[in-house]
Amino acid sequence: MASMTKRERVMRTIRFDETDRVPLYDLLQNDDVIEHYSGRRPKPGSGDWAQSYAIGRTLDMVRGIGGPHEPQTSRREDGLVIRRENWTSWVVERPWHDMAGLIEWIKGEIERLRALRYDQAYRERIHRFVRDHLAIFASADPTGRDDPTVLILESLPGLTEMYGRAMNLEWFAYLMADHAELLEEWLEESLLAELRRVAAIADPELIPIVLTADDIAYKNGPIFSPVWLRRCFFPRLKRLNDAWHERDTVCLFHSDGNLNSVLDDLVAAGIDGLNPLEVLAGMTIKGVRDRYPDLFLAGGIDVSQLLSLGTPEEVRVACRQAIADSGGRGYFLGSTTEIHWGARLENVVAMFEIAWESGAQQ
Repeated sequence: MASMTKRERVMRTIRFDETDRVPLYDLLQNDDVIEHYSGRRPKPGSGDWAQSYAIGRTLDMVRGIGGPHEPQTSRREDGLVIRRENWTSWVVERPWHDMAGLIEWIKGEIERLRALRYDQAYRERIHRFVRDHLAIFASADPTGRDDPTVLILESLPGLTEMYGRAMNLEWFAYLMADHAELLEEWLEESLLAELRRVAAIADPELIPIVLTADDIAYKNGPIFSPVWLRRCFFPRLKRLNDAWHERDTVCLFHSDGNLNSVLDDLVAAGIDGLNPLEVLAGMTIKGVRDRYPDLFLAGGIDVSQLLSLGTPEEVRVACRQAIADSGGRGYFLGSTTEIHWGARLENVVAMFEIAWESGAQQ
């Protein structure tokens, strides 16, 4: 079969059509891997080109461009103080100190979200960001065809931002129990703001795929009650997926953890694909493929142990098995979250090479 462009390979994989080889999808945040493929070690504050060039050399589809960061602390519009260093960030201060303060802050957030609008200037800024990075990806294309990696953007209902940034799970649990109506109002306004953003930026030619995402599980199962998720989260996720589908855009859903008990709900909410398939949390490629043969899959190669602590041969075995378990169709080879700073270069190279060599075996 003739060599495909990355976009052809990606879109045919999503449709379960035959491809010239298995495509690679990941989030690249590993200095050694970036330096190996770009020839330049990413430096805090100026690593965007090196990261993007390495992506253009290796991946068919990617998300999460940006970094590493210079050490800096900044206050967001909503009052959260964020610390950024290298490839990560975390909250160092919140603008509330007790439940009364949190409730007032949430009321303010609801009003801020209601007033949030996305104009033509915002659309142009997002589209310029995508085009600028597509140009770097194309310049790095190893085939010499100026073939860019497909860049997917994130589109979140907002749940992770609430329990993981605005507060922690303990405070969120108190809200669920004692202030359910306020919490649901906040969730609704967050979704409505994101739907306005969808309307502003959607362009299936430039952004053919989005990541509709929220982390709703950990290694043993859902973080939240499935009953609560079915009432408060899945209907909103469906509205978000529907909004993208109406604009001819494919929706890949991302959540860490064991999703087995709520996979029916996710499929009913209109997801087209699933990522990252944490094998150590019971999310096996074969298990999901057998239950949902029409769901395209992305990930499945463990980064917490295998890519970080294993050997290249162990990685090759796991990658070949993943491809076999997928049936060789509708599957993107990649890690179980991101290629982070703990992954070994030789192991990541082994994973990439299995994908590149896979066409000869099909």
